[in-house]
Amino acid sequence: MHAMKYIYVKKLLFDRCYFYHFSGLGENNNADKNAFFRHIIYPILGKTDDDLEQSPLVHMIKDELKMKLHSDFSCWPDKPTLTPVTTVDEIIQAILTAKKEKKTLRVAGAQHSASAAIFPEDGVTLQLMGDLRKVEIQRIQWESKGIQYKKWLYCRIGAGCYLGKNPMDPTSTLENSACYQVAFHGFGFPELGGIIQQSVGGYISTGSAGGSLKHSFCDVIREIEFVDGNGKLQVAKPGTDLWAAVGVSMGLFGVITHVSFRLPKMNLVEGSEQQFTFADSMLGPDKDGKSKLKESLENHEYLRVNWFPQEKVRRVQQWVGERTSKGEIIPYKSTVSTILASGMAAIALEICNCLLQKKHLTETDCRIIGTFLKPFVDLEEVKLFRDKWFKALPMDNESHTDTILKIDFTEIWIPIDQCQTVMDKLQHLFNDQKACGNLPTEIYGAKESPFWLSMSYNQKMVRVDPYWWHYNKGDKRHFFSYFWDVLLDIPGTRLHWGKYLPHPHQVCGKSTFNLAYLKGVYPKMDHWLKMRETMDPDQVFVTKYWRDILEIPSPSIQN
Repeated sequence: MHAMKYIYVKKLLFDRCYFYHFSGLGENNNADKNAFFRHIIYPILGKTDDDLEQSPLVHMIKDELKMKLHSDFSCWPDKPTLTPVTTVDEIIQAILTAKKEKKTLRVAGAQHSASAAIFPEDGVTLQLMGDLRKVEIQRIQWESKGIQYKKWLYCRIGAGCYLGKNPMDPTSTLENSACYQVAFHGFGFPELGGIIQQSVGGYISTGSAGGSLKHSFCDVIREIEFVDGNGKLQVAKPGTDLWAAVGVSMGLFGVITHVSFRLPKMNLVEGSEQQFTFADSMLGPDKDGKSKLKESLENHEYLRVNWFPQEKVRRVQQWVGERTSKGEIIPYKSTVSTILASGMAAIALEICNCLLQKKHLTETDCRIIGTFLKPFVDLEEVKLFRDKWFKALPMDNESHTDTILKIDFTEIWIPIDQCQTVMDKLQHLFNDQKACGNLPTEIYGAKESPFWLSMSYNQKMVRVDPYWWHYNKGDKRHFFSYFWDVLLDIPGTRLHWGKYLPHPHQVCGKSTFNLAYLKGVYPKMDHWLKMRETMDPDQVFVTKYWRDILEIPSPSIQN
């Protein structure tokens, strides 16, 4: 009887969702939206009309409308005004002015990092435009390695150039993106993140990676040009301390202006996306107790795992890909690539989140959560794809991740040898259904990096990304703390600089997140801090956020 009830509820919701099509929303649709929640959503959840205006989904729709009505960044709520700069000389002048006026200066890229990590509390935020977004093709050259010859593309790209089209920037197009322009010549970056909207400078300076133990973005970087806190143009080259320090520096060394690359030939990526039960997935141990995940990460060029741990779901979505140079194009499409599908997913997320706010979850609550999440991880669906590298590698790129399915998350990076320990700890953690949340936990790999403050400095890592829907009710940091408390105690665990971090001095399990902790997991942290002081003696680029995390004394204390 109960099963029939939930099947009916699911069908009712999904059948009645068509009038709720996001592409046709306007200011006159408030009555329809309110009726939808009043007559369909809230009776199921036991809500009243008083809750209607507090609906995260209602607010999300309003945010979506604002973005359609306004085309410039200054209209975004709770974001400072961006000051456009188009040349290196303009950057130098902006830094010297900020230094003279004792103001903080930062740079905003695609704004996919936590806001506090990007924007100054009271200062100047630059937006790189013009020449600082250009892709300069320098030459194509055949080079030998032993008896093998390979063709390489040499290019210089402005740090403000987006890797792909950024839907939040009206000036961004596919044609003026870095990936498209190098692909036009038959070349590409060896790896990309789950989305493609990041700027070149932002992707590098936060240490981002896209899910491969064999390929890395930093492998193809030849030079990093930046303007330091003294207004001096610097050029960092491989093999130098400056190179190792500035590669991942969170904008604290200066403003990255250009990055030079040596790019390999890139054609297609083929692979599959399939759902498994946990027992049949790569997340559990093999018969000898060894990690199947570690083996899979080592055997595939590209791999991404989405783990849905909710009690009535327990599905593992496995995405694997390999390079190929032949075959017909079979486009990769996300399950939620359409606006309607993303809208239906948003409705499911809100229902699940409302239930998760209850003090105690019942069996019925867990069943409802499972009912609404399972359609997005169908065991019978197997996706095969063979697509262009810049369309296949950013697997989440078509999932409306900047609007309807906007996600906040923390990234936790753990040494690859600890793979099975991580999976065991997570499986135990997910016995608490509130720690499961209403989204999957994403799992990637990352190749070792030469940059001192890279999360994968000198070692291969597995990364765990707990997801939080931006419009969820509740405290995202409380949710992330479930994971910090369990995983930060694993030796060598590091956190992505651009995503949510614990508060300074927050106790996570048996560990305290402070400078001592960071020095324990980043062996070059002292060297990096000393070099940062040289590059920016007046702390032009240091905000309170970074001062607190890195325990950087204010200039007045130093002097």
